[in-house]
Amino acid sequence: MPTPDTTIGERSRRTRGVLRATAIGVWAVVLVAFWYGARQADLGPLDYLLVGIEQVAAHPWAAAWVLVLYLARPVLLVPITIVNLASGFVLGVFPGVVLALAGTLASASVGYGIGRLLGSPRLAKALPERWSFLGMLRRNAFASVAAGGLMYLHADAVNLPAGLMRIRFPIFLAGIAVGNALTMTSAVLAGASVEGNLRDTTLSVDVMTLVPALGLFVLSLTLASWLRRRHARERDRATATAHTRG
Repeated sequence: MPTPDTTIGERSRRTRGVLRATAIGVWAVVLVAFWYGARQADLGPLDYLLVGIEQVAAHPWAAAWVLVLYLARPVLLVPITIVNLASGFVLGVFPGVVLALAGTLASASVGYGIGRLLGSPRLAKALPERWSFLGMLRRNAFASVAAGGLMYLHADAVNLPAGLMRIRFPIFLAGIAVGNALTMTSAVLAGASVEGNLRDTTLSVDVMTLVPALGLFVLSLTLASWLRRRHARERDRATATAHTRG
């Protein structure tokens, strides 16, 4: 005879299964709708997205639409850099940076939630330590998430594993904020420097806004390179230690 704890556990597993199936279904529907819209407009996915951004720029609720794009980004598999560029293009420098920070945290939370929903505590423990980024997340979650932003990893390559590994949510958000500060700001400044039609090859650029964006971009690449070398040294030491013990 099943105990009350067993019954509750079975209900919990069934509920998680339903939620996972629902999340996958919504993901598939939104993704197919996006691709179908691009095909109907006779445009590629990127051009279709750029047309949408241009239309949003003239809308009185432009900020709200850009935030919606941040929230939809994990589902549409759009790189976060493109959305940050859009934030700067639509809103300008200072409002764009503020919205980009809020949008980046919100977008990362959606990706984290998807990873957490699709995973389970048992799966998180079973994932092999030799998978480089997962091992980093286990050893130092904050530094790993922050490094992912600085290294220009695709956002979903950081957010989904963090949710899957069930990293503590406040630590995850703090790592996202720190790791994406430079890359996010440089993208917003680059977007704000652009004037004209996004799909026009004769775009004009505000050099005074673009130069700081390039400076931040170079700085973030320098930090990313330093972090990669540091991670490689730590990995080599860990491998050498394991061989010594073996």
